[in-house]
Amino acid sequence: MKKIKNKIPRLFGALKKHAFCNIAEGTHSGRITRSAGENIESANLIVKASEGGIAVADAADAPLGVCSDCGEKGEILDVVLPGCAESSVICIASGSVSEGDILYTANGGKVSASIAPGCHKVGVALSSASGGGVVEVDPQGFGMKAYEILACGLHTWAGGAATSDSLTISGIKQGDCAFAVLAQAGANETSVKAAIDAENSRIAFTLDSNGADNSTLINWMVVRNS
Repeated sequence: MKKIKNKIPRLFGALKKHAFCNIAEGTHSGRITRSAGENIESANLIVKASEGGIAVADAADAPLGVCSDCGEKGEILDVVLPGCAESSVICIASGSVSEGDILYTANGGKVSASIAPGCHKVGVALSSASGGGVVEVDPQGFGMKAYEILACGLHTWAGGAATSDSLTISGIKQGDCAFAVLAQAGANETSVKAAIDAENSRIAFTLDSNGADNSTLINWMVVRNS
């Protein structure tokens, strides 16, 4: 009898979690169930879509959601959909995380406060954690690319025989990042640096040696942390 009593709450808990995911035909309220396409060793891992099911996501994989279950390949598991979640989610940190950090996808389905090439945004940390620990996350902007390319192009030097020139870009912010490479040397210059001057809505270029009008060419790009 004791075993039966213990199983009843678990049964109703499972029904609450799985049976009432759908709110209308073809739609889901904050979560969905999917077949595991591989063994998922731990709960609270970021997962991706994989051949009609789910698999653990790496940093550069587009995240589908957060799997609240663990299970073997073929099992039906619960996936929280943070983009329409009505609550925060629990994730696993790949390294040290502080409350308030913006978190991104990391290898092994985990989250990181560090941006890696090709990663996606998961949300904002609501708690602190060490590597391998659980962290509560507000899924703000879940699934967005970590960086957004705002503008890019080829700049023709117009600063005369000097090491400084600039390019006006509307809408840039101080937190944006500017990158530049020397596409063509007009004189003896060999490298270029770029910096955001948000107050004057421009990118400031600095050469290591004087440039030449209409001859020095610079490839540039401005990105924003989304």
